[in-house]
Amino acid sequence: MKTVLVVGRDWKFRALLRAQLREEGFEARGFESLTDVFPELSSAGTAPAALIFDTADAPQPELDSLASLKAPCPVIVVAAADESIAAPQARVLRRPVAIGALVTELRALTAAIP
Repeated sequence: MKTVLVVGRDWKFRALLRAQLREEGFEARGFESLTDVFPELSSAGTAPAALIFDTADAPQPELDSLASLKAPCPVIVVAAADESIAAPQARVLRRPVAIGALVTELRALTAAIP
């Protein structure tokens, strides 16, 4: 089962996305901030299949850290329509985004991962 790390301060977004991902056959783990997820990204264990980061209510230093984020997996950032995101390694989706569209993007990015 592929593990997806869902990061965001909005607990409703995390809960709804994690529930849908579980329905789709993913293991979905939730975190409130990128700082909370760094140990998961740098551990010697199996890398997650993907990281999804919702920028809503994230402090500026956390947003700034996206530019240098070295994730061992594809990264999807969910951002406001007018939000400037410096994350060249990430796929940026703009709100409003449907959960189904997010899952479709995730499936496309993780298709080659066993």
